[in-house]
Amino acid sequence: MSWDQIATLAQLVTGAATLAVAVFLWSQLKVQHRDSERDFAFANETKQQDLFASWYSDESACNLLWKAYNSYESLSPEEVHRFRLMYQQMYLHQLNAWRLKRDGDDLRRWRLQWERILGSPGQRRYLEEFGRPIVELDPGLNEFVEEIYQELESQAV
Repeated sequence: MSWDQIATLAQLVTGAATLAVAVFLWSQLKVQHRDSERDFAFANETKQQDLFASWYSDESACNLLWKAYNSYESLSPEEVHRFRLMYQQMYLHQLNAWRLKRDGDDLRRWRLQWERILGSPGQRRYLEEFGRPIVELDPGLNEFVEEIYQELESQAV
């Protein structure tokens, strides 16, 4: 075997090894990306659970939510503002979770969750006055939420 043949063979082996390393690194990046998405989804879910726990462990927040859900028209301007800020955070968490496809293509949990988010007249009023611009950021979420909203509104009449 001549030196030229050895050099050519060495270049082929080096090229194949480089390609193998590139494929390995690519697969590791995919795994890392999937892990980071899962970690972000978990952090988003945890933050949302903490948010809800803080609402229901604070008597004034809990009372405000009850009043907003059941007697929205009786809220003072300050209470409307506070309720709007509370629900805005919840809607933003929902938007993030929807975009992450937390449950994949299974929408049963989403349906149940949004039926509860829109279950009372005051909750639907929030969507009407403040929530639509948030859910409209994702056309799929908007369509999904509007369908549930229309169902609940038709039952309330």
